Amino acid sequence: MSPHLTLLERLSEGPLVGDGAMGTYLHELGYDIRQGPETLVLTDPDAVRRVHAAYLEAGAELLETNTFGANALLLATPSRAGQVQEINIAAARLALEAAGARAWVAGSIGPVPLAPRDEGWNEPLVRATYREQAQALCEAGVHALLLETFEDLDLLLLALRETRAVAGSRLPIIAQMVFADGHASGLSADAVAQRLVAGGADVVGANCGRGLPAIRQAVDGLLAGCGERAFVSAYPNAGYPEQIGGRTVYLSTPAYVAEQTANWARRGVRLLGGCCGTTPETTRAICQALAGLRRTPAVRVKRMDSATPVVAQPTPPVAAKPGGFLDAIRETRLPVIAELDPPPHLDWQPMANGARALLEAGAQAISLAENPLASIRLDNVFLGAAIRRATGGQVICHLTCRDRNSLGLQSTLMGAHAAGIEAVLAVTGDPAPHGGHARVVSVYELTSLGLVRLADGMNRGHAATGRDLKGATHFSIGVAFNSAAANLAAETARLRRKADEGATFVMTQPVFTPDHARRVLDATRSAGLRVFIGFLPAVNLKLARYLHNEVPGIRLPEALLERLAALPDPADQERAALDHTLQLLETLAAELNGVYLISPGSRWRALLPLLARVQALRQNR
Repeated sequence: MSPHLTLLERLSEGPLVGDGAMGTYLHELGYDIRQGPETLVLTDPDAVRRVHAAYLEAGAELLETNTFGANALLLATPSRAGQVQEINIAAARLALEAAGARAWVAGSIGPVPLAPRDEGWNEPLVRATYREQAQALCEAGVHALLLETFEDLDLLLLALRETRAVAGSRLPIIAQMVFADGHASGLSADAVAQRLVAGGADVVGANCGRGLPAIRQAVDGLLAGCGERAFVSAYPNAGYPEQIGGRTVYLSTPAYVAEQTANWARRGVRLLGGCCGTTPETTRAICQALAGLRRTPAVRVKRMDSATPVVAQPTPPVAAKPGGFLDAIRETRLPVIAELDPPPHLDWQPMANGARALLEAGAQAISLAENPLASIRLDNVFLGAAIRRATGGQVICHLTCRDRNSLGLQSTLMGAHAAGIEAVLAVTGDPAPHGGHARVVSVYELTSLGLVRLADGMNRGHAATGRDLKGATHFSIGVAFNSAAANLAAETARLRRKADEGATFVMTQPVFTPDHARRVLDATRSAGLRVFIGFLPAVNLKLARYLHNEVPGIRLPEALLERLAALPDPADQERAALDHTLQLLETLAAELNGVYLISPGSRWRALLPLLARVQALRQNR
């Protein structure tokens, strides 16, 4: 480190080597990082000193503070959350003491566990969280701020905006994202770089992710997007991790990582370091590989005037595609979706026959639940494909975030498209029950909101990473609406967010009174979606009590329960339940734009008189 050069001036002279991993290296050395490696700056500062010293001795010119997760939303315990300033200042001082006059120090800041499109998003809280951490690091005297390992571009732009407000023009800011297939947040590396530079980043780069290829595929786009306005950085993992003997192992050797980083430096990358799995040996190898490239002339970066920061403009929303199902029913008066539950066994042909009968009776689509109430059922995409082939009718396959991660959901959506399915219902899914002999784990990597976003992206021809699918799906994207929610205003706000992400129709939980149905219609109208109001005939007292007391989101009127209880004959109970549903349909017919008929269990025949009545109602519209 030259006392006469700033970090940006040093980068203009040639490639600079940063340090490597902190957390994985501490773990490799045997330190307990279960409470987060950041807490070691207080509980075992000598461990952190040793890591900094090892990287410095290996040749690193830029050290990162041990503060990646040192914010109030990520620190493991409430007591630690109150120590944000103490932990960040202590970490910065440890790095600065180790660096002395030999290296620069960057304050590491990672993503918080919230993103702007999450249902629990709280922007004021997140803004305050980033400001608090940046303030502590700046007060401690770091030479730069390093925003790293972000997967959501909007979150990174927010963090960039808040940290720039704290740092002002005196500190450079490095902004790094996780890339896959040359994309991040559904955008190309070129587009990501342009938005980060416009947002005020001095260095834009890639770190972490799926091994060295992930960085390799992003480098050219980052260089093109930054141009002469910002430098480019690359901090790869030491290859793709593998599980060996219960441990996560990174198999790329320091020599191989160094060879790759040297190639990137030759193409123009100026800041090179390591992420997960890298060690001081990796840093030493990179320094040796770059020895002939150090201090080479470069085009000076034209730094933005931070007194008048450029605000990155959000990408304007693009209208969601209606999809095949909605296209097919565009001219249909009072279209009907009839729902079936796939069987809990292998004998699926009777259910397929039921679907055919419902379509022939006037339904426009068959809706197939996926493992409702977390009970195992036949795969609904397989059954939907069989129904589609046999009848040509529309099928709506429910997809739950409970049962698959984002990788599995994308694979299933691709398979559904290949099978001719043109509609999906995105649901978060009821949680798997606890207890019993089987240990079922709910996934919930995404919620229904994230699944809508994912499916909408595939309708536009790209995967979640932004990778080109060489085609586009043609899904009408449906969402559920809890008509029995205690707070319909909150449920409606969630529905509008789903519409913003690409949902095109909504199917509600069943209604049982005209007043309730009208409240639901009023609540859903503002989202601008095609609304299918749910109707469920409770065909006997046992089912009615079960629905009322045990199924989330369903409440039956006491008058109906009392009426069924007064009828000892099950046949009379079924007639009374159907009569109640028919009267409700007739009362609401003029106000409905779509009907969603839910089979009571596997008794799909109970829907036939309702379909017959809807057919008659269509003639009067």
